[in-house]
Amino acid sequence: MAKKIDFHIHTVASIKDSDFTFSLDWLKKYAETTELDAIAITNHDLFDEGNFREISEALPDIKIYPGIELALDIGHVNIVFPRDCIGELSSFSQWLSTVHQTNTDHITCEELCDNLSCWNQGIYIFELGKSKGVKEIPDIFNDVICVGGVPNQLRFNIAKNNPDSIAPCLFSDAHATEQDSDNNRNDIVKLQNKQTYLQIDSCEFEDIKRCLRDKSKISISKENLKDVISVDGVNISSGLNLVVGKRGTGKTHFLNRIKDSIEDECYEIKQFETARADEYIEQQRREQGLTAISEWQERYVNEFSKIKSYIQDADTELNDIENFLTDVKRFANEIAKSQSSQKYSLFKETEFELSNIEYIRNALMNIIEVIEKDEIWIHLSSADQKKNNFIEVYSELRDIYLKYKRENELKQKVNEVMRDVKDTVTARTGISNIQECSINKVIHKHQLEKKIDDFLKCITVETPIKNERLHGYQIQVNLVPYQSATQFQKEIGTKEAVNNDLIKAYNEKDFITFLNNLRQKSFYNEANFAEYLVRKEVKLLDSEGTPASGGQAVGFALMMRLNEAKNKPVILIDEPESSLDNAYIKTELNKALKKLAENSMVVVITHNSTLGALLEPDYLIVTSKSDNGEYSIMSGEFSSSKIRDAEGIEEKSYNKFVEAMESGIESYTKKGVVYENLNN
Repeated sequence: MAKKIDFHIHTVASIKDSDFTFSLDWLKKYAETTELDAIAITNHDLFDEGNFREISEALPDIKIYPGIELALDIGHVNIVFPRDCIGELSSFSQWLSTVHQTNTDHITCEELCDNLSCWNQGIYIFELGKSKGVKEIPDIFNDVICVGGVPNQLRFNIAKNNPDSIAPCLFSDAHATEQDSDNNRNDIVKLQNKQTYLQIDSCEFEDIKRCLRDKSKISISKENLKDVISVDGVNISSGLNLVVGKRGTGKTHFLNRIKDSIEDECYEIKQFETARADEYIEQQRREQGLTAISEWQERYVNEFSKIKSYIQDADTELNDIENFLTDVKRFANEIAKSQSSQKYSLFKETEFELSNIEYIRNALMNIIEVIEKDEIWIHLSSADQKKNNFIEVYSELRDIYLKYKRENELKQKVNEVMRDVKDTVTARTGISNIQECSINKVIHKHQLEKKIDDFLKCITVETPIKNERLHGYQIQVNLVPYQSATQFQKEIGTKEAVNNDLIKAYNEKDFITFLNNLRQKSFYNEANFAEYLVRKEVKLLDSEGTPASGGQAVGFALMMRLNEAKNKPVILIDEPESSLDNAYIKTELNKALKKLAENSMVVVITHNSTLGALLEPDYLIVTSKSDNGEYSIMSGEFSSSKIRDAEGIEEKSYNKFVEAMESGIESYTKKGVVYENLNN
């Protein structure tokens, strides 16, 4: 859950601050109005123990931490300390007052460390974006918690989104007084959006320190942090949860309780399911292959459309030619037998071929569309001249089109007259006319077949479609030619014989024969046309390009499941580490689970110490089983090192976590000895 903290409040005026009179009533009102869970009292170069204790007694419901705003040689820093440093802070404050009497307005970092024994226990808030801010943090502070203090929400977001910046911290820098020369320092309305939210269960000092190590758990609003929901009285995070415990202690039972308690869609990856991933991997191969061939087909959509039309028309055109030749022979015989053949020479005349002018008409329509689009011409220089050129082209081409159109209309009329006369002659002589057959169409068909043949020869070769890197793997998708009838039958899913009429012509690159035989097959479906030309080859490779092993394939299947789960409201994962090595868990699985939890509630069960120790979830859930067989479930913010049950009983999470991850402290210690021996 989120806690709201103000890390920097002034309660005592100093020589480096404007003069004001402390008001406890104002501080109470400020804490109540802004709903604060904790505050830090940080006055300029001094700590007033009496003032601090007065505030602590007056505000028992919130945590009050001692601190000091210090002028160092490197710049200003606010330091917040645990309450057991009060004595050391008082002594340090007295020492500071003697130093400043010598006209020194700052001290060195070394003087701080030498004169404040608990210096390394504090939270150091270095001011960012101010003239007196620290430009670079010295190495002496490497082992303490350091954050960057910012004056407003804009600077907070800039610092948080900057990967090179330390974690930001927003505070009010308020004066606890009723009257102040600077209204911005005590106007509660102006100050109420100058606090920091932390994703912690409690405001214990160590919990705050741990939380400040993680930028993702610091925010200027509660909505940007993960909240907490309750399942049978046990708190779990709306973000990333880790469930650990010995076998048989109720981990899977708890997942089922989550499903029963949450009235929302749950995406579940069950225990050991990833180890039986062959079917899922094959499904991914099919999907990747279908996507690839769909993209390939889209690349040649116009060409494939013409080939499909050719296949549809092939029967009709072939019959037209055969019937025409038969008719010519019959007509020749009838003319030869006829006594009147010389009188009816009209039978020898062929009809006029009409000119194809459709392409000219389409061009005219495209040109006029360009001419009429004013939004095109405003982008061009010398637009009027260029537009006039288009108009001239359009005018000249239109004249040509009209000329051909008139000629076609005339030819059409002559052809109609010729057909009427032939019909009359046929009726009087008994000699039948020859059916129509366009020689131009025959020539066009042969030209089309040559183009189709050449085109298919070019594209039925091995074609790389995709080489994608995903979660440490490579997915390589190629389209390759068929080598055998067996390959073709398996890919298409048919038992119909294809070797002699299809694959033989295919391998000989006789694609016209292949297409003419293909259209006669019962399995032929125009929608699947591309799959008759090439087969899909999908390879799963490791990061170095080597075919993935069985275990690696399982890892890939799991990652695909996680990718499929994204944006689901609740995701339950039971022991995802099956068949995965620790290196992959560390570099890929942990990262994927954290990414998933950005938009979903994720609950992960594990017995793997690499996954458990390095996942750094929002919440830790520990299950156990009593001697009488009852399940016990405890949970808490992972960084807090504390867990609680439904009755509020609290304990440290360390022993139970080590018990689940390492089979106990003894085994954990022995492993350390073994590693050390190997190292030596």
